[in-house]
Amino acid sequence: MKYSAFAIVVLCSLSGLSKAEQPYNVKNEASECLKGLRETLYDLYECDFKLVGRQRLLNGTFSFNDDIASDHYTFQVDLFSSPLGDGQYKLLPMGVPRLGVCEGMRDLYTKVVQPSLIEGENTNFPFIPEEGLCPIPKGKYFIKNMKLDTDSWPNQIPRGLLKAVLTIFKDGVDVGRGALYMRVVDRE
Repeated sequence: MKYSAFAIVVLCSLSGLSKAEQPYNVKNEASECLKGLRETLYDLYECDFKLVGRQRLLNGTFSFNDDIASDHYTFQVDLFSSPLGDGQYKLLPMGVPRLGVCEGMRDLYTKVVQPSLIEGENTNFPFIPEEGLCPIPKGKYFIKNMKLDTDSWPNQIPRGLLKAVLTIFKDGVDVGRGALYMRVVDRE
């Protein structure tokens, strides 16, 4: 799931607490897409994402080469923190354990990531209704000038660099990964 799907799902791991103005600011720092162990779910060679401007808005495209449904596809999100911002990351005890893709999109993506992505405005990724959307249709998708909407994120996020790694599995085998690096600082 390229970076957008990564960005979509990765932030799901940050959900769970009540919606409120956050005591922190989050900026995108970097992203990367990594090949899976056996095959790739999406065209990693077109993993084309850039951070633009001072606000570090996310722009780029990603592709699904298959309809994505929970009968074959699962994902997990691991979170790492580098409090000093020096790249010395430690695995955090929070994240998203392996979960069916459709359930994760319905239960997490809709609350955590979808507020940052508006179909027809800054993405062509389909809107996921409350009841879910399964399978996620194969195709090429874009994200344009995405700023993270953190209103639904928990208040307790470690400051410094936060790395979220999304791993996609097909029939239990790693078929692709992506990482989103974010800088979390106290609000002034």
